[in-house]
Amino acid sequence: MLKSIRPFILAAAALCSVTPAFAGQITIDFEHLPGADGVLGTADDTAMPNTFLQSLDNKYGAIGLTFQQGSLLQDSFYNGDRLNHFISSTNPIATLAQAVNGIRIDSVSYWDATLTAFDISGNVIATDRLAHPNPGNAKYMGSLSVSSAQGIYRFSVLPNNPNYILNLDNLVLTTADAVAEVPEPAQASLFLLGLALVGAAARKRRKA
Repeated sequence: MLKSIRPFILAAAALCSVTPAFAGQITIDFEHLPGADGVLGTADDTAMPNTFLQSLDNKYGAIGLTFQQGSLLQDSFYNGDRLNHFISSTNPIATLAQAVNGIRIDSVSYWDATLTAFDISGNVIATDRLAHPNPGNAKYMGSLSVSSAQGIYRFSVLPNNPNYILNLDNLVLTTADAVAEVPEPAQASLFLLGLALVGAAARKRRKA
């Protein structure tokens, strides 16, 4: 009996240990790139190249984040640190290989900024607007954030005029897994069923 259910138990344990490739929360300060392990925030991360202006394109492709539009600036404008890297671009637009449920990003810009989240089909599912109280005349600091139970696969951060430049930093991507590391109901049930079968087999052996 025990031998016959052992493959089932192992499969249940394996399913309960599975985690998505992109799980929890990732904070991107644009100072580092993922290293050989393809994970951001580990010991093998590499420093962002010291280049005044560079395209973001697929610099974060290893974690499933690709920019169709967006450039990275290294300058003191954003926070006074001349070595700081931040997005400085007219229309930053990015796609995600795996869905997230929340996006947050900081802005220090001269213009209004709107964060828009899209589903896998390109439909708008959430927006947030940071209205500048005195546009064009002073830097205004604030944060934009969106969240959705529906998966977000694409997002943009756009000014109120396509020719205006926004300055953005500290991008945070969050999935539902960040809420709690709790097994999915189906996985938990499968695991409990496996334990029950082990118990039944043990009782049968004792009776024998």
